Parts: sequence; C-alpha cells; structure tokens
Amino acid sequence: MQRTKIEWTHGPNGEPGYTWNPIKGICPVDCKTPDGKSYCYARRMYQRFDKSIFGKYGPEPRLDLDTLMVDFPKKPSRIFVCSTFELFHPLADPYRNNVFKHINISPEHTFIILTKMPERIDRPMPDNVWLGTTITQFDEYARKIPLAKAKARIKFLSIEPMLGPLPEVIYMGVDWLIVGRLTGYGHKYDPGRSWIDRIVGGCKEGRIPIFLKNNLQEIWGQKLIQEWPSGRD
Repeated sequence: MQRTKIEWTHGPNGEPGYTWNPIKGICPVDCKTPDGKSYCYARRMYQRFDKSIFGKYGPEPRLDLDTLMVDFPKKPSRIFVCSTFELFHPLADPYRNNVFKHINISPEHTFIILTKMPERIDRPMPDNVWLGTTITQFDEYARKIPLAKAKARIKFLSIEPMLGPLPEVIYMGVDWLIVGRLTGYGHKYDPGRSWIDRIVGGCKEGRIPIFLKNNLQEIWGQKLIQEWPSGRD
C-alpha cells in the first residue's frame, strides 16, 4: 500500500489518500478511446515495470498475500482498492472475499471501490465503502443502472476520462461525481468546456458534490470545484 497523487482520494483538508492493490496481474479490462486506442494506465505500469513487483506476477492475476496483510495507516484514511485491477472481473472471483474480509475488519477506514463492471457487483457494500463506476461517454451510460441497484452508503460516478458529452441527469441517484480529462495524449481527447458546464450545472441543481480534477484547470479556466460527499471519512 502506498500514498497516491490521485486527488479525489485525499481528504478535504489535505489528508493523504492511499492505494491498496492486493490483486496483481494485467487488468483484463482494456479501456479504449472512441477510435480504439488503449489508455489503460495499469497496463502501461506493467509494461514499464516488468521486473518490479507488478511484472513478477505475469499476466495472470494472483493474490499477493504480503499486500493483502499490510498494516493500514493508524489514522482513519481513504484507501482506493484495486486501482490497477478490476475487482469484479471473473478472474478476480477467487480473491474477492479475501479483499472484503480485510475491509470489514477495518471499519475506521474508508475504502473506495471503482468498477467498470457494475453488473457483476455481488454483494451489499460494508458501511465503510464508497462504490463507484466509470462512465466516459454516452455509450456507457447504461452502467448507471446496476450501480443504482447496488447497496452502498456512498455511490459515485467517475467521468474520467470524459470522452463525450453526457446529459445533466447523469448526477441523479448518486452521491458524488468526479470529472477529468485523458492525459498523456496531448489535447486530442479533451472534453469541451460546454460538456463540463452541463454536468456542473446538473450537480448544482441536484445539490450533488462534484470534483473537477486538476488536469481540467486549463479547460475550466477558473478555480476548480473540488467537493467531497458528506458523511464519514
């Protein structure tokens, strides 16, 4: 487990966020742009650090017991679970119970789970879990349906990277929205300012907190809105 620069995992007063990746292996969900280019940062990590702790496990997923049994921070913290592997993919089925066991015995921490396969959510979430799904463009809007049916204290949408316009009503039924652009590819896939305005306006109307990532600063052009859901930290 390590500290992360992912802004939305931090606390509103600058408290550090962490990532926890007990399942190692190449993520089977290969995220792509509308023109078919893979932008999966987890896959790039495996390619770059092929002799590190990531690469030694090879392409097939494995449960890393050292990471699973790691000591969590002493202070209540926000911990992003399986940031490099899809927790609800069938290949993670043998290991998922182990992950939730450690979540359940650590109620002082907030565990953040982000999935691209909400249709495979297989249990109600413990009270210390924030559960989200990723929607990057309108074709993925249907992912909201299984997320809406899931049981979790906090449910959120990650619109990152934002690759197309989305309707204002995307905020309905969730407790938080995160919005960001695709980095590492120049400005080819940047969202339009009007796309972001539409989502921000919908969130204001619905009184839903929204977090604009730092990589939107140039597009947004003013102080970024960076809000978190209310409730336990």
